[in-house]
Amino acid sequence: MRRLWRCFDQGRFQDARPLLAADFEAFWPNTRERIRGPENFIALNEAYPGNWRCDVEKVIAVPKGAVTVTRIRDGDVAFIAVSFFEVTGDRIARAEEFFGDVAEPPFDRSAWAEWY
Repeated sequence: MRRLWRCFDQGRFQDARPLLAADFEAFWPNTRERIRGPENFIALNEAYPGNWRCDVEKVIAVPKGAVTVTRIRDGDVAFIAVSFFEVTGDRIARAEEFFGDVAEPPFDRSAWAEWY
């Protein structure tokens, strides 16, 4: 997973292709999209506008895969991706990714929470 994110961070999307299984699928529930096949996943990320940087903040190993928490940013725009990866053999077979904006709280909650 770290190699995948490193390739994406450096804009080397084609270098990530060998990490994906031939029947790879990605699911993005936020936008209700399914991306079938490694070629479509790589092409979509190559075509995405901007110069995005990807900083992996956490990797948690789970049976048959891993969960990553990654901060993705392009200038002042940033969001967090929580990705659930399933691995078959030595390839990523499936990804389910949830994206959330990095933003200030929507109202003053300082009596109960601290901002970091």
